[in-house]
Amino acid sequence: MGSLLSDDFRKIVAKDKDLRMSAEAKPDIGYSTGFPSYDAITSYPIYIDNNDLDIHVKYNCCGITDGTLNGVIGKTGTGKSSFALQVGANIIRPFRTSCMFEDSIEGGVTDARREILTGFTGNEYKERLIIRNQGITAENFYKRIKTIHDMKINNKDKYLYDTGLVDFYAKPVIVFEPTVYILDSVALLYPDDMLDDEELKGASSMAVSKSVAVVSQLVSAIIPMLKAANIIVFAINHIKDDIQIGPFAKAPDVKYLKMGERLPKGKAVTYLSSNIIRLDNSTKLKPTETFHIDGSIVNISNVKTRASAANRSVPLVFNQYTGFDPVLSLFQLLKVNNRVNGSGVGLYLDEYKDYKFSMGNLIEKLENPEFYDVFSKVAADEIKKNIIDPKEYQHTSVNHKMASDIMSMVKWY
Repeated sequence: MGSLLSDDFRKIVAKDKDLRMSAEAKPDIGYSTGFPSYDAITSYPIYIDNNDLDIHVKYNCCGITDGTLNGVIGKTGTGKSSFALQVGANIIRPFRTSCMFEDSIEGGVTDARREILTGFTGNEYKERLIIRNQGITAENFYKRIKTIHDMKINNKDKYLYDTGLVDFYAKPVIVFEPTVYILDSVALLYPDDMLDDEELKGASSMAVSKSVAVVSQLVSAIIPMLKAANIIVFAINHIKDDIQIGPFAKAPDVKYLKMGERLPKGKAVTYLSSNIIRLDNSTKLKPTETFHIDGSIVNISNVKTRASAANRSVPLVFNQYTGFDPVLSLFQLLKVNNRVNGSGVGLYLDEYKDYKFSMGNLIEKLENPEFYDVFSKVAADEIKKNIIDPKEYQHTSVNHKMASDIMSMVKWY
């Protein structure tokens, strides 16, 4: 039974013509990144319990949450842009009206590579992606986000979809189909009046401060619009070396950076992000070794998250030509957790000795339905270990009773 105040409040705002007054938060929607091992470390349980309506729903929200700002950070060459493009494409792929915007200030990704990374080609590439690589400023980045927001809000019937979930009142959870916006990169985002003045951008401390202030203000302003219209932003930022003056090293401004590291453009983007996704190169890969590719193993960490547990990481296999490989990444996860046995052409998973393979024919073997099922079963079993046990989120009446009892014993005089 609700409190008298909550009941009365809902009755009053239900009569208000401004629908925002009666709006209440909906259950979070998670969108898969296409990399199950990473989805698992973002997971958190959602509980919907209404005894009056006999609604008892529990599920894990995994992946990227609807309408959020997500920072993607790392040093040069860790695959930040590739990861954002692949994840963004995987988020929008199932939805009829969804598309992805990319402000490529650095201009580091060609159309040909973008097609490989996203899997969109031809007409679908033009329909699904809107790319620009010039004239990008903090102000028109904000304006484009607002334009997308207004288009979706003013044409709800065109862009809404039924998630298949229900809320506390047994009503279907209807949200906008996701839009993805990649900002690449935050470090090179400047206000309008600084765009063409290279000397102003780099030299004056006053100019730097102004740039940080404008970017911070506009990023702060888009946050309410992201949730309202289900716009998911990936803001890519570079980890830079922090030049130290004096004999003593200072602690980094944000806790998920290491000593001697810094992030350009102030703290607003990092503080407002629902997730900060950090990429670190771990092992260099050569065509003549293990995976037979030119690339690296990259550790991907959720070093900040508003929903799940922070500082958990998983390895992903990065191919310099095709981006992050979901199958090889799953194999690497199984390998580091001792689920792969044998060697050479006699590799096998767990106790499944009848399903042997080699690194050279793994992809081919996966076309066999039986081997596919074995690989998927073992991978799912391993990934489940990274799903946080819902018990971690449960509270009991003992917690509240003890706090009350202890405080009643405290004398304030």
